[in-house]
Amino acid sequence: MRRLVRRGLLRSAHSGCTLRTAGRPPPDICGPDKANIWSGSDVQLSYVGLGVADVPAWLSFATDVLGLTAEREADEARLRVDGKAWRIAVRPSPADDLVYAGIEVDGDRALIEARQRLEGEGVECLSLSVDELASRRVRSGFWFRDPDGLRLEVVHGLADAGTPFRSDIGAGFVTDDEGLGHIVLAVSDLDRAVAFYERVGFAISDFITAPVGPEMVLRIAFLHCNARHHSLALAPLPGGKRLNHLMLEMTGLDDVLRAHRRSVDRGFVTGGLGRHTNDRMLSFYATTPAGFDVECGFGGCKIEGKPEVREYDAISFWGHERS
Repeated sequence: MRRLVRRGLLRSAHSGCTLRTAGRPPPDICGPDKANIWSGSDVQLSYVGLGVADVPAWLSFATDVLGLTAEREADEARLRVDGKAWRIAVRPSPADDLVYAGIEVDGDRALIEARQRLEGEGVECLSLSVDELASRRVRSGFWFRDPDGLRLEVVHGLADAGTPFRSDIGAGFVTDDEGLGHIVLAVSDLDRAVAFYERVGFAISDFITAPVGPEMVLRIAFLHCNARHHSLALAPLPGGKRLNHLMLEMTGLDDVLRAHRRSVDRGFVTGGLGRHTNDRMLSFYATTPAGFDVECGFGGCKIEGKPEVREYDAISFWGHERS
């Protein structure tokens, strides 16, 4: 088994992997027994805010390589991937990292209940200001911080765009009730972070525990809040950045292959195509001008019903080799 490390997250080439609870993973591992725990509310990772040192370079990557569309606004740019007004905000910052993330619920009642639950758990919650609501283009919301200081916003009513989404290079993305995609965060204490996000309302999909080099074993927790296999992953990653990568799921395999070709041609790809063990997604990783990665994938399995938490010993069945 060949083991490869890139940006602190294991990328491996395998002929298979070990599944602790049931041997080799069955074909229907994401079949009809998984669900979220948000009391019937539709929940999604709705948007992210990025602070990057070179905004023009990042926007060029997002539009010319990934196929997003961009709109400049005052001191930041907004990127679209679907019919919503925006999904990714990019503003100048030396941090080159994730600044905030937005979790959207499906109504004011769900928003109030989420805040009451968090405050009942001792989490300090603050209302978004009028200016912040206008900037985010949402009807209502509040924010709090996770144990590592990341600003998390819980909102309702992200505005639709006035026009349909049309990528200049023909790309399409899977969003709707599943939200933007997923983010992988570096955390200082995995058990503490997992417990916190479970309190927030995420549910564990599975874990991967795999060797990283000769003397380190990395454990990654994958959590969901809707039908997407995971909207959030947490790991005690080295390197100093909060955001390891952002995943965008494309609507077709050809979209992924074309994006991979564009990434290779422009020198962004540092890993090959591969298929993940837990969510079955076929994908590749590209390192953005800000230093964190974007993963482009297709064909991730879905969560339905109540999950049986499983554990794998590898990130990938095959591929994702570092180039």
